[in-house]
Amino acid sequence: MSGSDPVQRFWEVVGEVFDPKQPVRDPALFAERKPEYDEMGRLEKLLRRPFDDQKYLVAGSVGNGKTSSLIHLSSNLAQHRMVVFVDLWAHFQGRVRDVSALDRVEPWELVGLLGLAIIRAGEQRFGHSWGDEPKVLEAALAKLRESEDGGDAAEIDVMKLARGLAVAAGGVVGAVTGGPVTAALGAGAAGTAMGAGLKVLDVASDATRWTWRLGLGDGRRRSDQDSEVRDVLHAVNALILKLQGEYGKRLVLVVDGIDRVRDPGRLEVLFVHSSLLGELSCDEVFTVPTAVFDGAAHHAVAFASYELCNVPVLRREDPSSIGPDIEFFHQLVAKRLVYITARLADQGGTVPCDDPIPAAVIDKLAYYSGGLVREFVRMIVFAAGEAWEARAEAISDEIVLEVLRNSRGLKESRITKGEIALLEQVMEDPEHQLPDGPMARELLREQRLLPYPNETPWYYPHPLLTLVVLRPGSRSAS
Repeated sequence: MSGSDPVQRFWEVVGEVFDPKQPVRDPALFAERKPEYDEMGRLEKLLRRPFDDQKYLVAGSVGNGKTSSLIHLSSNLAQHRMVVFVDLWAHFQGRVRDVSALDRVEPWELVGLLGLAIIRAGEQRFGHSWGDEPKVLEAALAKLRESEDGGDAAEIDVMKLARGLAVAAGGVVGAVTGGPVTAALGAGAAGTAMGAGLKVLDVASDATRWTWRLGLGDGRRRSDQDSEVRDVLHAVNALILKLQGEYGKRLVLVVDGIDRVRDPGRLEVLFVHSSLLGELSCDEVFTVPTAVFDGAAHHAVAFASYELCNVPVLRREDPSSIGPDIEFFHQLVAKRLVYITARLADQGGTVPCDDPIPAAVIDKLAYYSGGLVREFVRMIVFAAGEAWEARAEAISDEIVLEVLRNSRGLKESRITKGEIALLEQVMEDPEHQLPDGPMARELLREQRLLPYPNETPWYYPHPLLTLVVLRPGSRSAS
């Protein structure tokens, strides 16, 4: 922290705790949506039922809280099931060092990666001693990789690769023979707590170089029928069945990051034109993007689809008024302020006043965030910076106006006349339905058009655009 001014110290801590780049890992900081808008809560209820092969796609815009909700879901499920959580985006960004490869990843490569995650979790979280199963997967991957590379030998050491894959895992497991059921297994394993029973397994120091090149195929998709592809699937299923048989608990694979894929054709390759992922012998949850996946989710092989919409901060019957779940953002702020107060107290500091982030400020920023959690948090951080500059004890109306002015400029940048006309058409439609055509899909991708879940999904322009650019009623008036 810079300086010794107690007011500035407070806003510095606010900027650190309201970090828009980080999902919520501490359950004490997790804000819950109302049950009627909580698709993840419904999904958790389904996954806790004793039915096999439950497979789900969770669609949603980037920044609407999917990762935080997935972590919360995984942590809750870990109290009843074995859970392995994999963040593909983080892996391709930090280990593969080629995020564009995620747009080219093949189904068999993704199955192989999940196999590595299972090996890592089994050994270091559940205390399982593997037999020959990892070697079988290693041989299958090496054979397929060699054929993909035209005979160029690739280094495939599954145990080393598994140690280089950062995963989170947890669960309540016990021997099939009726031995004691042990909660919080793996307490001695290196890692960071991520909710009750869920722990991040950090990348091992001896696995600093990722040697399996992913997403480098020659453009020829391998058929699910290829014997080499089937060998990879069978090897991963052997890992799953071994783990489930050992502990008598169902495994849930929770896979985040596919929502970052930009190519709709790649998503169809993974979930529509291939059944490989759906053939894994465990329950699965994958995140996928709303805008680029489009209607193909309804054709996904073996998977049911859910959509996690923005928090409904607008009312369908009157989008200019605050919506039914604004309390979500008040809960989010309140929980983090409790944490900040305790942290400052440990450092000999204090909160500068009784109400540093007033309720009216939360209402306004939440409304103009469009219910996008990350955008709201980003606005709070910008407001904290302005308050730091002014040494203000609380966020004022003037600071809020500056926040909205800055945020609006980014949202309006290079918007076209045709896009404005289409957005005004949505505003004037009493049902606020999604228009036909590719422009509407592109506006969804750009988050200039947003979905809301009140009663049934409906659509409205991002509220920041209604400040200046969009004029409701202008089309009918002309």
